[in-house]
Amino acid sequence: MSKSGSERRAHRRVAARFALSGTPDAGHVARMVASNLSMAGLQCTSSADFPELTRLAVRLELPVDGQDSSTAAVDIEAVVVRREESESSSSGEGRFRLALFFTKVDDTAKRRLASYLEARGAAHASSMS
Repeated sequence: MSKSGSERRAHRRVAARFALSGTPDAGHVARMVASNLSMAGLQCTSSADFPELTRLAVRLELPVDGQDSSTAAVDIEAVVVRREESESSSSGEGRFRLALFFTKVDDTAKRRLASYLEARGAAHASSMS
């Protein structure tokens, strides 16, 4: 039995804000905005509603070298593991908070994710000093 409130995640989450898109097997492309990322998944907001267990083809638009103006596409397969409806905001951002678990990540995508997370983690650690 695990202790109540103990961290069960195998991968550290890093605060991150970047655009991504998700496409279900039979559906339209939905634009989303990430709020955090790990090697295993991410949390995001979406204006499109996806029920839990929906499989999505996901394209992350990861900033390159800390430059928000330059991005690299990373394609991953994921499944929605949590969905919460939130009050819509006046900024036009998503009405749904989603947690996505990565189900298929090729070697190139793993390297790009690891590089991005390492850079974000190092930046976060140096800002904490």
